[in-house]
Amino acid sequence: MVERLRSKLRRGESVDIEETKSEVIMGEESSSRGSYSIIAGVVMLYWAVSISLVFLNKTILSGSFGDEELTIFSAWFQSMVAVGFILSIRYGFHRCGVQARVPKIEPDHLYSKTMLMLSMSSVCGLTFNNLMLKHIGVAFYQVARSFTIIFTIGLSALVLGQGLSFRAVISCFLVVCGFFVGIDQEDVSGTLSVLGVIYGILASLSAAISGILFKKAESLLDGDSLKLAYYNNLNCMVIFLPLCLGSGQFFAVLHSDLIYLPKFWFILLITGCLSLAIGWVSALQIKYTSPIAHHLSINAKSVVQTVLAVLFYQESKTLFWWLGNFLVVAGVLMYTLTKILQDARRLQSMMGSMELPVKKPNQAINGRV
Repeated sequence: MVERLRSKLRRGESVDIEETKSEVIMGEESSSRGSYSIIAGVVMLYWAVSISLVFLNKTILSGSFGDEELTIFSAWFQSMVAVGFILSIRYGFHRCGVQARVPKIEPDHLYSKTMLMLSMSSVCGLTFNNLMLKHIGVAFYQVARSFTIIFTIGLSALVLGQGLSFRAVISCFLVVCGFFVGIDQEDVSGTLSVLGVIYGILASLSAAISGILFKKAESLLDGDSLKLAYYNNLNCMVIFLPLCLGSGQFFAVLHSDLIYLPKFWFILLITGCLSLAIGWVSALQIKYTSPIAHHLSINAKSVVQTVLAVLFYQESKTLFWWLGNFLVVAGVLMYTLTKILQDARRLQSMMGSMELPVKKPNQAINGRV
């Protein structure tokens, strides 16, 4: 349609504006109908990968395979599996003579300050997240990690210089209220872990820092999400190794019965692949929807994850416990809607400053009639 319009203008023919608008609208509607199934599939894929990763990590860290401390070892092994998976794909494609876009190592980018800072914050985030999962239930995961949005808003204001709106403050207030209501109800039910709460706050801070560094690293690598995941996991694998050896977890696993449990290694292998896939499906979800829709999807996924955890582990929760979760969800949702409105105003302002020159139907080329 665009080429047909251009050819008409070159020949000096008149263009019916209303007819052109109708064609554009019909084309967009046809395209959107065809993409609905793709969007739904991508969102469901993200939910499946993310929820599965949380539940499987909980299985590894909850003592299902013994009393060995696995918080650092499992994170190191998962990073190693992610790197090994990419290298295996590259080798397999090379052997088969298949041309594929598999990222190569560029030392200037791999060891850049931005990538190293991102990898170090990721190591902290993964470690604290595993320590948190060890001490709390999956149902409490959303509340325990709810401070991520508060740290994100605070760091965006302090580091990036973004303004702090009234709605953002209200969002933080709702999250804080939900956080303390959730803690109170966990205490009432006798399942509260103070260490789990502290690790959750530290994991939230690390996630917020990683989110800011992720944007910088993404621009450094020209938006290549696979390369970013590859570089980050490669750096994390190297950083985790001395921590794994120094904590004694590597040798503890090596000299335990875990070395002979195929199920344990199979789950670790799956979680390693999922940890790589989560970055890819997140980028895929943003590509087919939008960054704001991605955050809405995360929020909805957290609700589904909480309900599934309560059903799966057959837990009984009070009305106030659910109220705490609702307040957290409401706070995050309000902040997301605030960002939607801000982006809409920004887009409207940009569109208002643009003028599209359109030739009137009866006006000929070069001003000649």
